[in-house]
Amino acid sequence: MLFSSCKSIIFEVKYIIMSTLKDNEIPIFFATDDNYAPFLTVCLKSMLANASKDYFYKIYVLTTNLDPKLQGRIKQSLTPNSTIEFISLKNELDKIQDLFHLRDYYSKETYYRFFVPDLFPDYDKVLYIDCDTIILGDVAQLYNTDVKDYFVAAVEEEVMQTFDVFGTYVEKFLGVPRKQYFNAGMLLINNKRFLKFKIAEKFVELSKQYTFRVTQDEDYLNVLCKNRVKWLDLGWNKTSYKNPEFDDKDLKLIHYKINWKPWHYANTLYEEYFWEYAKQTDFYEEILAMRDSYTQELKDRDQMQYERLVKMAEEDTANPDNYWNTVSKFEESKAKGLVRINYLNLLKRLIGIKGRE
Repeated sequence: MLFSSCKSIIFEVKYIIMSTLKDNEIPIFFATDDNYAPFLTVCLKSMLANASKDYFYKIYVLTTNLDPKLQGRIKQSLTPNSTIEFISLKNELDKIQDLFHLRDYYSKETYYRFFVPDLFPDYDKVLYIDCDTIILGDVAQLYNTDVKDYFVAAVEEEVMQTFDVFGTYVEKFLGVPRKQYFNAGMLLINNKRFLKFKIAEKFVELSKQYTFRVTQDEDYLNVLCKNRVKWLDLGWNKTSYKNPEFDDKDLKLIHYKINWKPWHYANTLYEEYFWEYAKQTDFYEEILAMRDSYTQELKDRDQMQYERLVKMAEEDTANPDNYWNTVSKFEESKAKGLVRINYLNLLKRLIGIKGRE
């Protein structure tokens, strides 16, 4: 009992000390709904286990209606040098939800990353990380990357390099070379640049004019950040499938996306890292049950969704009226400037719900 009390006091003292170290604070953003709360918890467990102890990690979770009980369970992954704040954007973003093009397992939370700089303008830069990841590297090292001349630091999207249908899509539909298309699941965002060039406003206007339905928010980000990306090593966003050109010793962040998810499929590459940290959370048995109860019917559905995605990419590539065919390079630059129109006031309302210091 005495030991438990002392441990609690030590924890509180460390929290107070670390909370005052503003220069050492690293802001990290996630977005989730109830369905992805277990995976966020596993991700946090891995991230904080491998992060430098010389920094204080201020974690923000953007959500719509995250169950308070789940919030409590997520908090169990915290360490003395970290805090977490849950921020609901429901009331404000419901007003523009018609702009969010959704399909399959996507939720509108995936678009929240666009608004982080406007909601938290006091930060020069922030990390944004998807929940379906395991972090083996030191996020402090990642955060300290110099991005002053870029919109984001990111990793090239492996899928576009591996599957020609998607590589052709981004080149012919978006006008982005496949080797210069990044995955948006891990972003070091330059807030100053996002605000200066009004990226959130441009996204709102662009989504009004064009529907990017294949990789959705990721497509919009790649169009808006084109030629303003600092490229990071593949190890900082490695998809969970084999790449003969990648050395596993360079693994820093594993991304379990599309149909390469250990909570649905056994024998997924790099699944051992996921289960190592899942076992350290109270979601472990539930996640294990998800995998064991994932039926062949659900796997067939996944395959159908993937085939539909391939078809979408083919259709959009072949469409003579697609985005890149419609917008010339000159018109594209001009269109990016015609952004403020009627959505500036709405964006100001979003800024009004900025998180507490």
